[in-house]
Amino acid sequence: MKFLGSLSFCGVAAAVMNKGGVPYQISNPPGSTPHWHGKPGQYSTDFEHNVAGTVEHFDVYGEVQTQYSQVYWTRNAPIPLPPALVERFKGKVMAITGYEVDQVTHSGPKPGYTQGADGTLGGFSCYPSCSETDQSVPIYNAYNHHYFSWLMGKDSELYERESPTKLPNPTRTGIRDLPHNYSFPTNIVFKENPGGEFRKSYHGYPSGYAQLVANPNQWVVEPMQIDTHNRKHNITQQTGYTPDFLPQIFSNRSETNLGNSLSPLIECPCSTRISKMVVRSPALLVSGTCGHPITTSSACSSAAADLTTVGKFKTVNDLALPFGCILQPTETPAVHDLIFNSATDSTADCSTASAPALVLLGKASLGGLTNLTLSLDSHTANITFSGPDGNWFGVGFGAGAMADLPYTLIVDGSGTVTERKLGNHDPGTLLKPSITVVTSSANNGIRTVRLTRPLTGASSDYFTFPSSPSQVKVITAIGSTPDLSYHKARTVDQITVLPSGQDACVCQPKNTSYISYMNQTKEEYAVTCVDEPRSDMLKHGDGTGRDTPNMACTAATYHGGLHCCKHTWFLTDLEQSSQIPDQVDTYYLKWRYYFQEYTPRAETKPASHQHLHHWVFLIDADVNDYEEDNANYGDKSIGKITAHLTARDMGLEDTPSAYNKLNFFVMTPHCHAPNCIREELWNADTNEILCNVTANYGDITFGSTKKVFNEANYVAIPPCIFGYQAGLQSPFSLTPDTKIYAVKYFNNTFRHTGQMAQWTGLMTYDTDPF
Repeated sequence: MKFLGSLSFCGVAAAVMNKGGVPYQISNPPGSTPHWHGKPGQYSTDFEHNVAGTVEHFDVYGEVQTQYSQVYWTRNAPIPLPPALVERFKGKVMAITGYEVDQVTHSGPKPGYTQGADGTLGGFSCYPSCSETDQSVPIYNAYNHHYFSWLMGKDSELYERESPTKLPNPTRTGIRDLPHNYSFPTNIVFKENPGGEFRKSYHGYPSGYAQLVANPNQWVVEPMQIDTHNRKHNITQQTGYTPDFLPQIFSNRSETNLGNSLSPLIECPCSTRISKMVVRSPALLVSGTCGHPITTSSACSSAAADLTTVGKFKTVNDLALPFGCILQPTETPAVHDLIFNSATDSTADCSTASAPALVLLGKASLGGLTNLTLSLDSHTANITFSGPDGNWFGVGFGAGAMADLPYTLIVDGSGTVTERKLGNHDPGTLLKPSITVVTSSANNGIRTVRLTRPLTGASSDYFTFPSSPSQVKVITAIGSTPDLSYHKARTVDQITVLPSGQDACVCQPKNTSYISYMNQTKEEYAVTCVDEPRSDMLKHGDGTGRDTPNMACTAATYHGGLHCCKHTWFLTDLEQSSQIPDQVDTYYLKWRYYFQEYTPRAETKPASHQHLHHWVFLIDADVNDYEEDNANYGDKSIGKITAHLTARDMGLEDTPSAYNKLNFFVMTPHCHAPNCIREELWNADTNEILCNVTANYGDITFGSTKKVFNEANYVAIPPCIFGYQAGLQSPFSLTPDTKIYAVKYFNNTFRHTGQMAQWTGLMTYDTDPF
């Protein structure tokens, strides 16, 4: 496959917010590829002249606050749009024709500033602008890892997803339609070219195409920012990168290049605040046989110790018993005798002929904070729960974190028990009672409640307790006040429920890896490395061509990325806590949206704009933030990873029930500083390159590389823009079955963690209604 590389500066860009430094560019101007076809001329990256007609703009600001080495990754409180704009677009459709993003300090007026009732940061909006006091923050002081933002209309609502979805980065933010009687979108998302390149990557659209939203009234932003600011200088001072203290993972220079003019903290290292653990979960059966039985007495003893207190243990060779490991209940609760049956030719199964009705019992001390006992029959859950008297305590079922939004029992300081559906770091929703409190008593400073509840939850908001032997993940917390408020201490644990009146077979355990921050959180490390041809990650995953999986395929070999980089977490080591300055930086992610009024089709003319839909996929498939390695650290080297897929698998959004063609108007990759070199996207059926993008770094051609928009590392990813106006290549039309080949090239002279290799953009379907 051959290609020609070229960039277009596309005319003088006067009507722009991010002035100076590296110019806005596109990657596919006339002549950029051997078979370029389109309309000769020059496309303007001036946001008021890239499309026909009058273009206006408005600004929105999302607040960020961090200390050195801290991560800000959360959804801000919704920010109302300027009232004049909301009133103007009542019953109308706004057409977004482009946008710009910057990070700024702001000391002037903040019209309509808002924040959440729980103190969640918010922001403000201006029409057309209020930027007189804005000062840009250099990328070496605050680094955008990625972002999402949404423009919402009055007929949409925000909600919290029960589990994260990848868009392509993980988020629990969901926005859904409310009842309405029109076909235009009620909300739109913006996510192209996030990361270090977010400010000088061009986000304009071709004339006649836009992202449409009806009745817009508010804006939501969810940024991920990393604080790399050395407090010796003001956050807006353009001094160039000034290193500050770093975690010990970087003491070995082979881990990453420390001299690249950006802090290595942007790669989300797993510091000493992070611990990894493997939890073994043996499968338990009271009928049938183990698909994967335990085959040795030592493995049997080890697996049983993960489940219960073992009393007597013996090895037998008995054809009347199932082969493998068998637990037998005793008269002492939570104590079981253990048998290993070595009769490999046994045909007996795990059922007990005269077994009574199955009752499951479990008892656990949860992190030394609370105690929980469960007795579960076929209909009823009997729950005994104890904690400190006088203050609230609680337990959430089937969850490893509040972000899992679990069903939770809360006991207040007086012993009153309530049921809640927790929110993500908020009290969530009070549920209609389904429990019956049998007793609530206090003795020696410990409150114990006994209650019953139907085994099956009343709805999806309620936990359904298991009806067979299993392990249940739980979270527990205690407070320092009588009523529910921020917790004093919390932990993650599990409780095992085992048969109380019959034997159970113990099958080979499943190993589950977890990552914990400061022993306060516990998140499963659930990464699936996909095999070729879809992805290189499983077999040739490090970029060198060696026969080895990517280091991010398992928690044990994972060095850094999103799993070690959550909201409020610090990326420096625990032992360095005293070195972190108290000073909190406050600044804003600022978005300027360029827009026009949409006019519908009339008898004599077409509609003013056609709506653009998103698409996005990862070259690394499901990993999302992989690691780039080198066989010989410090030796100059270029690595690559590839992907093979079809157009229907490119992460198409708003997919209609029927379509035949996909028409692409924006194509752009996303990759990380300081090692991204180039990404290519090919039509593998025709061997034609669709888009070839080379990362554009700050350069002395455009002034000092200490200045904003021209910093020494990573300021732009020029997209491929397609359309029917002068200077643009004609759009590619692909069928759903078109085979696609994607490749990323990167500098792997040193190892780099938390890397991304995405392709994203905007397109239309041939069956779109408008």
